[in-house]
Amino acid sequence: MSKTLLTVIGVSLIVFLVTAGCAGSKGQTVTFDDLFGNSGKYNGKSVVIEGFYFSGFEVQVIAESLDYSGYAEGHLAPGGRYVWVGGGIPWEVWSQLYKQKIMGPEERYGKVRLEGKFEYSGKYGHGGGYSSQIIPSKVEPLPWSPPH
Repeated sequence: MSKTLLTVIGVSLIVFLVTAGCAGSKGQTVTFDDLFGNSGKYNGKSVVIEGFYFSGFEVQVIAESLDYSGYAEGHLAPGGRYVWVGGGIPWEVWSQLYKQKIMGPEERYGKVRLEGKFEYSGKYGHGGGYSSQIIPSKVEPLPWSPPH
């Protein structure tokens, strides 16, 4: 075989392996019902979920909703069920989120699609207060506006 043919075969093989690897790494799209109804099924697996990222004092979660906390007028906080986000999210996404500083330190929040490894049956987050976490591998902001 000629060097050119071997090079073409080698490059083709590399492209195939990279493409196949990327296709296989896509997480399974899940809902909060899926994660909380059958956590063991997704433990250790890559999942994709849409929800509301919230980052504040000792809180870093993806939640089903953002609701008024009732502690201060207009203050939003994670609502429904939520999962700790291990390691946070990339600066590029975090810096695009909404800000509020109604009750102390600045908080960031917004709607996101998050892909990452789901872990269940441990103690995660601040003080081990969460039974599950997602370690993000990809996060993208989604269009959304806070309620008025």
